[in-house]
Amino acid sequence: MISNPGYVKRRKIRGFIALFLSTLAAGLGLFWLGFILFDVLRHGLTAINLELFLEDPAPPGIPGGGLRNAFVGQILITFYATIIGVPLGLLAGTFIAEYARGTKFARVVSILSDIMVSVPSIVVGTFIYAIMVQPQGKINLGGIFGVLFLSIILAIIFGSILNLIVKKVIRISESKAGKVVNLFVTLSTILFGLVTFLILMPKLVDRIHGFNGWAGASALAFIMIPVVLRTTEDMLTLVPWTLREAAFALGASYYNVIKDIVYRSAITGILTGIILSISRVAGETAPLLFTSFNNSYFTLNMNEPMASLTVTIFNYAMGPYEDWHEKAWAAAFVITFFILIVTILSRSIIHLKYKNKS
Repeated sequence: MISNPGYVKRRKIRGFIALFLSTLAAGLGLFWLGFILFDVLRHGLTAINLELFLEDPAPPGIPGGGLRNAFVGQILITFYATIIGVPLGLLAGTFIAEYARGTKFARVVSILSDIMVSVPSIVVGTFIYAIMVQPQGKINLGGIFGVLFLSIILAIIFGSILNLIVKKVIRISESKAGKVVNLFVTLSTILFGLVTFLILMPKLVDRIHGFNGWAGASALAFIMIPVVLRTTEDMLTLVPWTLREAAFALGASYYNVIKDIVYRSAITGILTGIILSISRVAGETAPLLFTSFNNSYFTLNMNEPMASLTVTIFNYAMGPYEDWHEKAWAAAFVITFFILIVTILSRSIIHLKYKNKS
């Protein structure tokens, strides 16, 4: 069979053009990424000093001081957002990929998650403001949702510990007995969450109102959940079903299959999604403007307005003082460096883990 030389030549030309345009687009994106990183490094590195981390802001117009309140506030808000958002997104993604696989409910949740990933963060900020910051008559919705979030997290932690203890201490081989034990753990977890909510409600509900750190953490967690959910769902779906069938054939329960087989196979992708979600919220400003607001003083109390690096960068960058501009560059450099370090460490841990296994 003799091929057409002209046709082959045209295919090579089209392939070369497509490769050239793709390379040009990638190079253009990398150029601007490098330009931004270089600019942040050039301006931010020169403004780094110990005062920036150890001192609180100086009065406006007076050089000196630091951003200790903003650093601590950013760490606390991001930490609690991760505590709230990552477990909920991970559990929701696991349910959609494993227990609701192929159902209409799973498809609807996946579509809604894709929509939520694209929702502007300022919309999330106004939503959390409406339900957790703005008073709704005589009902303190902010306090109720804050206590509810805390109760859910404590219940999840309690359920995980209880399930681990039951699995380690009581080894049950019969399927019926195993179902009874799992039902007991589930009901105990729900009961613990309800009791915790009823105990904490009168003690904390009136302390959480107006602008506060919990509202900021909830807004960031709301942004993190769909990212973690979609990543978890995609990574678990990529794990071949034959691995699950092999574990089922050995008598493993579905819980153990997910925990010991599926999660370990998809840990790299799941961790990448978690890092992406943390990176996404680490640079968000708009949600915190409507929720945690800002605070010029150092505080560890999440029930009151709290400073954050992103809002401080916004305020200082818009300010008229050169000293503020330098501190804004330094704060931007710290956020960028933090995300880089977290990414490198997580990748290194995964690499060492699989290297030791091999």
